[in-house]
Amino acid sequence: MTIMLAERAALYGDRTAIVAPEGAFTYRNLLEASGRVASFLLAGARDLEERPVAFMAPPGFHYVAMQWGIWRAGGIATPLSLFQPRPELEYTLGDAAPAAALAHPDFAARLGPIAAGRGLRFALSSEAMEHPLKDLPRVDVSRRAMILYTSGTTGRPKGVVTTHDNISAQVASLVQAWEWTAEDRILEFLPLHHIHGIVNVISCALWAGAVCEIVPEFDAGKVWDRIGQGGLTLFMAVPTIYMKLIDAWEKAAPAERKRMSDGCRGM
Repeated sequence: MTIMLAERAALYGDRTAIVAPEGAFTYRNLLEASGRVASFLLAGARDLEERPVAFMAPPGFHYVAMQWGIWRAGGIATPLSLFQPRPELEYTLGDAAPAAALAHPDFAARLGPIAAGRGLRFALSSEAMEHPLKDLPRVDVSRRAMILYTSGTTGRPKGVVTTHDNISAQVASLVQAWEWTAEDRILEFLPLHHIHGIVNVISCALWAGAVCEIVPEFDAGKVWDRIGQGGLTLFMAVPTIYMKLIDAWEKAAPAERKRMSDGCRGM
């Protein structure tokens, strides 16, 4: 069996998958872009054979295309935090020992010098996404898929490895529990170097054939504004974010509170 997210995406074709700062993209667009990234990473090889690939991108279409591209090439996706200073990025790259590093053009200046100092192959996501499509390997679900690093609050951050099978099991259980359907629409603003945003939001949405709206960062006012516009059917966050949303609601004028609450009723 091959990785399930890409297989399922093929079922949804021209349905909208992602709405992000770069625009709106279909499942077909995502499969093509990630296929180009995978072809670029392979560079003539048949399979990355579970070699890690580090990547850095703002939340959006490029992020998902790179993540899926690494997976489809047979590599282990290692997302880097956008918030870490250089010493912590150096530590992550040293610990993960990736075969290559990819960056969105906005982060080329941050990641490029670190990759060069370590002798890593480095490229921009824009370059990878323009590469000609080639034949891709069959990637079994038993393979390792992702390395996420812990926050490091009690020691040095530790790389936690998950397989494609593990991710699929998590997603399938969440889709069932939350009763996801292809008609759903969710807002993603959580950090994408942790599992909540990657698995619970983006992967669940794309597994179900739903729409994932991705915004650059959490801002209580902007999130409430989007909720008030209606159309969102699912919402998930962490306690700190809920506290900020409650605080913003309590400070709003009565008419604005009603608009906020009306938006929530559709979720």
